[in-house]
Amino acid sequence: MLSVKTITNVPTRVVPQKKKPPKSRPSHEEIFRTIENKRDRLIALLGDLIRIPTVVPPGNNYEVIVQYLDSQFQHLNFQTERVVVPPEALEQIPLALEGPRVNLVARQHYRQPETVTIYAHMDVVPVEEPWTKDPFNAILEDGKLYGRGAVDMKGSIAAMLVAFEVIQELNLQPKFNIICTLCTDEEIGMYPGIYHLAKEGYVQGHVINTELGGQMPLIVAGVAGNVDVTITTRGRSCHSGMNFMGVNAIEAMVPILHEIYRLKEEVEKRESSIPVVPLLRSLGAPSDKVTPMFNIDIIRGGTKSNIVPALCEVVINRRYIPEETYEQVVDEIEQAIERGKAKSRALNVEITFAHSYRPFKADISSKYAMKMREALKAVHNYQDEDFIVGGAAASTDMGFITRACDVKHVIGMGAASFDNLSAHKADEWVRLDDLTNMIKQLVHYLCF
Repeated sequence: MLSVKTITNVPTRVVPQKKKPPKSRPSHEEIFRTIENKRDRLIALLGDLIRIPTVVPPGNNYEVIVQYLDSQFQHLNFQTERVVVPPEALEQIPLALEGPRVNLVARQHYRQPETVTIYAHMDVVPVEEPWTKDPFNAILEDGKLYGRGAVDMKGSIAAMLVAFEVIQELNLQPKFNIICTLCTDEEIGMYPGIYHLAKEGYVQGHVINTELGGQMPLIVAGVAGNVDVTITTRGRSCHSGMNFMGVNAIEAMVPILHEIYRLKEEVEKRESSIPVVPLLRSLGAPSDKVTPMFNIDIIRGGTKSNIVPALCEVVINRRYIPEETYEQVVDEIEQAIERGKAKSRALNVEITFAHSYRPFKADISSKYAMKMREALKAVHNYQDEDFIVGGAAASTDMGFITRACDVKHVIGMGAASFDNLSAHKADEWVRLDDLTNMIKQLVHYLCF
């Protein structure tokens, strides 16, 4: 069975035909004032979401957060459905996972010819370095809300819910039928929830990714794919005072690393056609175009200085641009390792590839991208000449959508800002002004 589905017994809401002529739609200024008055509600929702720790791995609280979100969408008269990724699909993920991967799909039908799928992921990354605040207690200070997932990306989920509340309260008429997908495992990729939903036909129309954008005049043109490569050299242990009796696995890794580093230097000279986000250029990005990234990130080996190590493990993180292919990435790494093996004393060399994300390139000239730009202009009074186009070597699970179904257009929205690069860091935060403006942008996009 491909999926386990639980359909909440809530009928699809179809907006009835009014017998009397409808009242005129409020202006976006009036709508924006209503949204400004929703800040307390926004804080409460985001606080509730942050206090549900959905750290992945292991990701063992999806059922808890879906139960909470399901009730919120039901209150807004959405039809909800829970879709569980089948266990056999998760076998390819080499991580310690716990609990079912429960995704939530919420639908609202407005008898419109077009549909939009609005995406967010529910998982967050682990807490690594110490925080000055409790990462799972939603601390509000000076207009910023701190907590793991505040900006990546539970803030967007809270903003989405407030946007739908405003649409309902003001009796606004969206120009699209709406499908919301609240998804699992974006932070580990490989087989994220949105991939399963796209394969099963839940993703329709065009897609709004509510973290692939921000409140600055930036149009995200694309992001890189991601591959983790694990190289293991095996030797033979012995007493360090008689090293001639063994094979040092760490030393056997050195010629392989030499070839890997030569490949890194070659790879990082390549450039995409996608311009890099100017802020990243000012922070030291090597080109005004998006470039691949090749990182030797983990080395493990040895247990004690008087034992010749029998095993060494190296993990490489490879970010590849849309102009490259996964097959090319694999082939050139395998060739580099073969060159190193010819100079290595390793008794055996093992290689594994974990393909976490595929690259994604957006159509920035589509009518949906233009409409999103108009929404930003309405909120911030930007002018056309203010907008810049850029991408980064970060990764997203949007590439899985375009691979799994015939959706052609993915556009971004979010609460990020040029001065907030706190995602995945200690003391992650989101500015309430930015979240409030994101709600305005979403309502404007859906209803104007």
